[in-house]
Amino acid sequence: MIITLYSTKGGCGKTTLALCLAAYWAQKRSTVLIDADPQASLQLCDREKLPVPVFPDTSDEIGKTIGKLAKDYERVVVDTAGFKRKKNLDALAHADFVLIPCKPSPFDVREALAAVELVREIAQSKERRHRPLHHGIVLTMAQRTAISAQIREDLVASGMPIMSAQIGQRVAFVEAPLAGLPDEGSVAALEIKLLAKEIQRRVKG
Repeated sequence: MIITLYSTKGGCGKTTLALCLAAYWAQKRSTVLIDADPQASLQLCDREKLPVPVFPDTSDEIGKTIGKLAKDYERVVVDTAGFKRKKNLDALAHADFVLIPCKPSPFDVREALAAVELVREIAQSKERRHRPLHHGIVLTMAQRTAISAQIREDLVASGMPIMSAQIGQRVAFVEAPLAGLPDEGSVAALEIKLLAKEIQRRVKG
């Protein structure tokens, strides 16, 4: 299963989420994390505490890289660039599931809606005719506030593919690049687990 994380809005927690999902799946499945972001933020992680190999690739061959690694690993998680980039299209086109992180703010929602529109265009291409492109928006850095609840409600009402699971604003996620996956039994670890399982269910249908 290939999971591509995509957002053109910086600061939404995309890279951290890619890292945590890959680390979660790596506990039971062979998993690789592809760093397709030129900023190479994943290269700053503490490799000794990272239970998943990181494969950097920002080249024009990203599609081939994804296809090759998908033959060797059960889970391929792709972290794309946090800005508009043509190579992101290849990463999206090869995905089984596109996860779109979105903070509960009007500016982030606008970018998330644009991302959904792009993914749906790719899903309708000839290459994807017999292979559904599943996708969903996940709220990140969410808090129990009226604005968070209202934004979720508005996304659901508009028919957007909003994930039931959401990611809170927690210290464990800030520390993840150096400390690794949030401690088992913590709320942060539970949020990652629920999101990972929801992705799996949506892909399997």
